Amino acid sequence: MDIKEIVGDYNSFLDTIFELLIKGGFKENELKELPIDHICYRVSTNEFYNEKKEQLNQLGELLVETEIGGRMISTFKLNKPIQYKDKSIPLIELPAPKKNRINYDGLEHIEMVINEPFQSFVDNHPSPIDENLKFNWVLHALNKDINPDVECEFIDPRIKNEIRTISVKFHHQSLEEVVKYEIQLLKENK
Repeated sequence: MDIKEIVGDYNSFLDTIFELLIKGGFKENELKELPIDHICYRVSTNEFYNEKKEQLNQLGELLVETEIGGRMISTFKLNKPIQYKDKSIPLIELPAPKKNRINYDGLEHIEMVINEPFQSFVDNHPSPIDENLKFNWVLHALNKDINPDVECEFIDPRIKNEIRTISVKFHHQSLEEVVKYEIQLLKENK
């Protein structure tokens, strides 16, 4: 089984993400410097979550499955990272569906690691250069105890009928580092 059979056409998804980031005012050379630490695949049902979890387990190692926000989230380290242009994406995040919310199957976001303070990063990217682009900075995760982030959320006209967004989250630590830290915390609290 191939990763594209499990998550779909990640190249088209990533092309869309980077196109939206450029239209959102990000510089191409800036984006080349930022590593993508993971890609997120959402599911609509718990049954589909379990099916995708089994499939991903064949292509990598389950680093952790933990409850966050009332639902399970699995993080896999792929045996063969996803290759996209000059980027290598080692992890895939698989969250179970949120209760009382319409959930869709498919790729939803990527996360990139930045070295800049969050506020200056947001200030340096204030608004889209394309006036037709719907773009929001989501800042509610700035105060998270573990792995705070800022999120650049897009409503892409190609998916607006699905009433969902796609996004890029920017944080200071890779998800793999965060998972190691969380596992260490769990061991210490036993």
